Amino acid sequence: MTAEVATIGHNHPPVTPFDECQSRIGDLYMEAKNWLDGEEVQTQEQADALSKLLEAIRKAGKEADEHRKVEKKPHDDAAKEVQAKWKPLLDDCERATTAAKRALTPFLQAQEAEKRARAEAARREAEEKERAAREAMQASRGDLEAREAAEKQLADAKAADAAARKAEKDRGTAKGGARAVSLRTTYRAEVSDYREFAKWVWTHDPAALNAWLDEHAARLVRAGRRDVPGVTVHEEKGAV
Repeated sequence: MTAEVATIGHNHPPVTPFDECQSRIGDLYMEAKNWLDGEEVQTQEQADALSKLLEAIRKAGKEADEHRKVEKKPHDDAAKEVQAKWKPLLDDCERATTAAKRALTPFLQAQEAEKRARAEAARREAEEKERAAREAMQASRGDLEAREAAEKQLADAKAADAAARKAEKDRGTAKGGARAVSLRTTYRAEVSDYREFAKWVWTHDPAALNAWLDEHAARLVRAGRRDVPGVTVHEEKGAV
């Protein structure tokens, strides 16, 4: 038997930038835990030492983020390539779908209007038959033949009501594929009077208005405003 000459890294995986960063940041984090135990800094020496540790942590974090970007870049490039490859096809589908829906909408709207008109007529007929049947029932007291006729009228009225209900549920559709195309009602808000709307929100949903006001006040203060009526500006200092 002959012995192989051991080489550098023999039987050991290569050390990656992630391994190096993980070890370095792990050590710094443990050191930070020893420092940051809830006690406040008491001396200049402690402040300087902690400042040095903070600089090391920042440097290690920056290096780790640079390695992350390098490692992530091929994946980002691959994702962009896949997106660029498929996007034109998906865009074509979206444009064609939008155009087809726009072409179908007028026809479906006309079909819907026609069906609604028939449904309204069926409802009026059902209501009229029900009214006539009830009147006939009231007038048939003591008259068996009239009672039978009134009951038949009532049955006809119930059938008319069922037909009207069915007509009211009927919708305009195009059924050329596995999925029928129909109209969908959507609602779009447009504020016509901002003052009146603000009053309504203040009365019915003040939390939403307050949240927006808080954020807007924060934007104004970040932009340098210090004299906004109704806003108290608090000056705070912290380590950077």
